Amino acid sequence: MKKSLMVALLILSLSGCGDSNKPVVEGKDAALPQRTVKVSVSQTTLQDIQVSESALGRVVDPQATTVGAELPGRVQRVMVDAGDAVEQGQLLAELDDADAKTAVAVAQAELKRLTAQYDAQQRLVQRYRNMIEKRFVSSTILEQAEAQLDVLHEGVAAAESSLQQAKTNLQRTRVTAPVAGRIQVRYVAAGDYIGLGKPLFQVADGSRLTVAIALPETRAARIRVGQMVRMHLPGSEQLTMLPISELTPMVGRSNAFEARVVMDHNPGGWRAGGSVMAEIITDTHAAAVMVPEECVVLRPAGEVIYQIDQGVAHAVLVQTGVRQGGMIELTAGISAGVLVAANGAGYLSDGAAVTVQGDEADK
Repeated sequence: MKKSLMVALLILSLSGCGDSNKPVVEGKDAALPQRTVKVSVSQTTLQDIQVSESALGRVVDPQATTVGAELPGRVQRVMVDAGDAVEQGQLLAELDDADAKTAVAVAQAELKRLTAQYDAQQRLVQRYRNMIEKRFVSSTILEQAEAQLDVLHEGVAAAESSLQQAKTNLQRTRVTAPVAGRIQVRYVAAGDYIGLGKPLFQVADGSRLTVAIALPETRAARIRVGQMVRMHLPGSEQLTMLPISELTPMVGRSNAFEARVVMDHNPGGWRAGGSVMAEIITDTHAAAVMVPEECVVLRPAGEVIYQIDQGVAHAVLVQTGVRQGGMIELTAGISAGVLVAANGAGYLSDGAAVTVQGDEADK
């Protein structure tokens, strides 16, 4: 009884091992659906593009004047600040003038003393000249008196020069603007002690400016005089385009040079010492084939784009050039007017089926 039961179980298990892993369908075997990738598309276009070198420039005023201290002293008052417009001769600052006034007083006293001695000696010489005619004095005494008169004359002249110098120094305690313009930099504040020649202010006319653009030597082959430069102040959209006027080496930096752009007028609000965003236009590519940068993807073979044709993506190997404004130049591999995958191109492979976004809504 037990033996017949085991045989029956073995027969049942063998009967279930045949094609148990093969799906059973009615009629033909069902075909598996092909996976499609949803993408957006763009069309390659023709554009004229400018190739440029971006750099940071600085505004220089060739007529800027640095006002320095003409004598040492302590700053008592400062009348202007950076950005203020000034007229020629306007008072900018005052230095402590106590020492200068003392020097003037000493020089005046010395001149007065020597002048009195000179006048007295002059009268004595005249008296001796009258007396020598009557032989009351010898010629030797007259000669000595005349020599002393000459010494006093030179002393008076020197005292007058010293007094003039002292008055000039007193005047120099009042720092004035040498030219009309605008205060670009204020270097000192009230209470500072300044040495001879120390800068106090920088005054610039501001009507004629130069933009100096520092560039590494590696760019020298692409930069030439006459190339146009597109410039704007940081945070401003007002563009100014002018040509490069000259190329000069940078003093102290052997591996750098400057491109200088001369401006015959101030575009408005530009100040010496300020920064400028500059783009030097080095070349123009006419009728360049352009696509959005998301269309180009990197594959082991290189950079490719996927041309879309009747719902199928075809990989096309391309060569790229200039990249600007979110667009990429295609220098080889494809022409203009071709429909290519954009968003979603990174998920494609050659021959992949695609669904273009928006097609379902159009149906």
